[in-house]
Amino acid sequence: MSFITPARRMGSYKAVDTASRVEGASPHALVTILFDEVLLRLDAAIRHAERGESPAMIQARARASAIVLALEESLDFDNGGELALALARIYREASRRINLAMSPDKVDSLRSARQMLAEIAEAWKAIAPR
Repeated sequence: MSFITPARRMGSYKAVDTASRVEGASPHALVTILFDEVLLRLDAAIRHAERGESPAMIQARARASAIVLALEESLDFDNGGELALALARIYREASRRINLAMSPDKVDSLRSARQMLAEIAEAWKAIAPR
């Protein structure tokens, strides 16, 4: 007999929620989803680091790092000009800080990366098309 744990069930619900948000989303909304996901992953990495849960922290950190890379790859340097270049620099610095956090004692590096990305996410949401 097999039982689905509450944590696993919640993970399934979150996956369905994310998939439904992505389906039919505008490019602006897709970037918003990426920001939401990277902040969730960084929160998880910080939480795991504070508990001394290295494997879980590294896994969440790796997911966050992949999302930051996707954000950087989504930049339009041809049309974005100086703003795209500035965002690329911020994403690279956030990525560097995330990748620095290879052990729970480097949680401050994760917190600073999260703060950087949260500020951009807030600004991005403020310019959402109506």
